[in-house]
Amino acid sequence: MSPAASPSPPPIPTPGAGLKLPPPIEVPDSLPSPEEMKGPEIERSLDRAKENLLAYIEERHPDCDTALLRKAVDFTVLAHKDQFRHSGMPYAEHPFEVAKLLADFNMDTVTIVAGLLHDVAEDTLHGVTEIREEFGEEVAFLVEAVTKITALGSRSRVEQQAETFRKMLVSMAKDLRVIMIKFADRLHNMRTLSYHRNEEKRRAIAAETLEVYAPLAHRFGLGQVKWELEDLSFKYLKPDAYKSLVHKVVEKRLEREEYVRSILGPAKEALAKAGLEAQVFGRPKHLYSIYSKMQSRNCQFEDIYDLHALRIIVKTVGDCYAVLGAMHALWSPLQSRFKDYIATPKSNHYQSLHTTVIGPGGKAIEVQIRTHEMDLVAEQGIAAHWGYKEGSSSREIGKENTWLKQVVEWQKDLTDSEEFMEYFRRDLAPSEIFVNTPKGQIIQLPQGATALDFAFALHSELGLHCVGARVDGVMVPLHRPLQSNERVEILKSDSQHPSQDWLSIVVTTKAKHHIRRWLRTEESAHSIQLGKEMMEREFRQARVASEHQADLAPFTAKFGVQNWETLWEKLGHGELSLGAVSAVVQELSPMRPKPSMLSRIGIRRPSKPVVDSVLVSGLGNMLIRFATCCHPVPGDRIIGYVTRGRGVSVHRANCPEGLNLTRDKERIVPVQWSVDAGQTFDAHLEITAKDRSGLLRDLTDVFSKVGVNVERASIVTLRDQVRNRFRVQVRDLDQIEETMERLRKVPSVYAVSRRTSGA
Repeated sequence: MSPAASPSPPPIPTPGAGLKLPPPIEVPDSLPSPEEMKGPEIERSLDRAKENLLAYIEERHPDCDTALLRKAVDFTVLAHKDQFRHSGMPYAEHPFEVAKLLADFNMDTVTIVAGLLHDVAEDTLHGVTEIREEFGEEVAFLVEAVTKITALGSRSRVEQQAETFRKMLVSMAKDLRVIMIKFADRLHNMRTLSYHRNEEKRRAIAAETLEVYAPLAHRFGLGQVKWELEDLSFKYLKPDAYKSLVHKVVEKRLEREEYVRSILGPAKEALAKAGLEAQVFGRPKHLYSIYSKMQSRNCQFEDIYDLHALRIIVKTVGDCYAVLGAMHALWSPLQSRFKDYIATPKSNHYQSLHTTVIGPGGKAIEVQIRTHEMDLVAEQGIAAHWGYKEGSSSREIGKENTWLKQVVEWQKDLTDSEEFMEYFRRDLAPSEIFVNTPKGQIIQLPQGATALDFAFALHSELGLHCVGARVDGVMVPLHRPLQSNERVEILKSDSQHPSQDWLSIVVTTKAKHHIRRWLRTEESAHSIQLGKEMMEREFRQARVASEHQADLAPFTAKFGVQNWETLWEKLGHGELSLGAVSAVVQELSPMRPKPSMLSRIGIRRPSKPVVDSVLVSGLGNMLIRFATCCHPVPGDRIIGYVTRGRGVSVHRANCPEGLNLTRDKERIVPVQWSVDAGQTFDAHLEITAKDRSGLLRDLTDVFSKVGVNVERASIVTLRDQVRNRFRVQVRDLDQIEETMERLRKVPSVYAVSRRTSGA
């Protein structure tokens, strides 16, 4: 008779009732066809699923509107009749699971009903109007908000994706229940992604989840949702790394659990001795979190020293700090690994004390200390702000969300879809730093934010007039990245204004939004003033009577403009040629037109313009010269200035020297690009970075990859900082912007800007 087996150790408890990562779903060799799924059996299966769903929801929320739920369930089954998932199951299975997740999120009946109907308007013949008639305005609003935008004609997938996210953001600002439905929808889709046969499609869905939905879950404090979405995305994007890591985690699981079990006892004893009532749990590390640490630290799984973790939950904030003292008395702390998110909460309202201590055997242990309320917010995020109540406060919560309000505001200014998605993803980045004002106020900024970002974070007017900054009492350039706990003082001057180059200095969307808006407003005002003066000059030279000068009709008929400001702006900006406008003016003249100022200085009007890289509106046979103060390239907004004896000097529209020349209005002419294939133009770049071995090689590799030829370079090193200046040859603005974006991603590079003078 074999000896009695020793009892297995009890499982380590884990906190919260959050969502659990499901086991991997294996795709069977063959799936049943829709034809095989039809018949009485599938109807009986759906009937069982309906009753199970209603029981599931009623068990968690006894006060729910059962009649409304049952009506929505029947409508969902009818609407998706004869539709099947990739798994071969009836499509209704998906909205049923979404409804269950929303019940787990403690959402109200209206949200659960909208979750049941979320794909109806998009995938069936039943539209939002019918949903509104059957279920009311609130449900219809939520369903319409989560419906993808697909009817965009010939627009690309990126454009469709951008417009769908724009729509979702605006709807979220009105009612945050929108994003809860999207999270539930995406979470179930990711849990069943194994059934999708198209590998490319699987990877695209996983990439979007990792880049957008997981960071969004972090933004709204949904820790459990974020972790599960990350782990599932990791599985499909890096399958080999995922399998290898799963193997290593499983291999070390018993050893790791035994170690955590060995430290739970001493931790509880230390807390009891200090008279502290607390719950102590072992906290498992998530796969993607481990993988990210391996990548960022460039190490192997065996070298990750903080795989062991504890979470301690107490009643009050005071108890949190008392527990911290008890843990530091029990085990030696690593001072560099302490973070107080209670005194300085994260932007998603996350609060906790984080410390790392050296436990038995010299192993590092991560310890998180928080109250029950903090733990609820950390696990459920925004869902913790409302209970299961009809008439919840989700609309008010959405309106009070600062980040969401800012995103909704700046997205209005980004018309390019790729640019919008780039900024949206960047703004979702979870890494944060905490910087102090001179008065002790703590400002949260994303990793890599500069002193100029800090100025805009304090106030937009301060940012617009910022001339410098002191960090811990020392003057620093505006492009210098800030570090946590630094004390920053901003210097301002009313005469200072933004320039185009500021856009390459800042990283926060708020700063970029205000800089772009100022540049656009200033450029518009400048164009209107310039166009008005050009018109007045033409009227004066043609001796048009004052009553005819007030008549907009001839210009409306010719150019379709509805007011003088639009005409002046188009003329000043170069969208309308001076020659075309002058021709209309001449028709109003009572006499033969007199030579213009350009004719008087010896430039004649040809029958058609000369083909060159720049066309002067209405004029030709002229010497074109690019200004060396700003080095314009195709794609830049440009202005032309008629010099004495040297033709037309072309400047970037925001060039300080060019703007000074515009005071002499008689010599300003509209110009536009006309570039032949193969032409290249000078551009000057300045790159500031922390000095390191191989930096110059990495920079020149970027130039090589984007096809940019380097003509000249100068390098100045001061202490550990290096300033690189390059004169390069580029085709157009797109190429130089792509180059700058890639250069910013080179390790140790602080800032990349386009210079207004030579290298």
